[in-house]
Amino acid sequence: MVVALFAFGCGHGTALRPTPKGALRAEVEMGGPIAHVNSAITVPMPLSTTGVAWGAGDFWDLSAHVHLTSLAFDVAGLDVGSTALLASGGRWALAGTGRLYGFTELQRGQPRIYMEAQLAPSFQVVPGWVTLFASGTALVQWAGGPPIPALGAGAQLRLGRFALQGEWRWYGMATPTQFAVVDWWSVGGQGAWGVVVSASWRFGGAS
Repeated sequence: MVVALFAFGCGHGTALRPTPKGALRAEVEMGGPIAHVNSAITVPMPLSTTGVAWGAGDFWDLSAHVHLTSLAFDVAGLDVGSTALLASGGRWALAGTGRLYGFTELQRGQPRIYMEAQLAPSFQVVPGWVTLFASGTALVQWAGGPPIPALGAGAQLRLGRFALQGEWRWYGMATPTQFAVVDWWSVGGQGAWGVVVSASWRFGGAS
């Protein structure tokens, strides 16, 4: 159950465009589905990751991240992936991201593998500064079970090489949460609302 929780709300922000060719982007991300602790307290699950993305080509990059929060629960997590620019024109762009996740409980050594695919259309409201975006994600469980979908929307603020991003997510929209072990903040009893924030700094490439 613990491993599934980290995969369900992995804490990654949406990649709007690949890292420019030859540049390196350092990323820190935190978030996940929101849970009711009790009748008075509702908090987002602080699932955090840190990693880098490297611009491997003109329209794609390679990335790797370590999952930090899971270590407090004796679960090691790592993912590798790639983001590609699928289409663009003027202020808008369509990016696609694929990731492969590996989690294992350190005491029992039982690995779990997940695969994620995401599409993200975006539009620069203020070119070079403010971008609005949406996202559609599917998480595939290799150990069995149906894919877990998620929808999202958010905004990115860019200040030179630094970028700050926040978004709302709706995880598992088709999954009833009435009998879930965790009391998620759901939408009409379906899935879970979540929030993800991320910050990044780019080394190399144009400012």
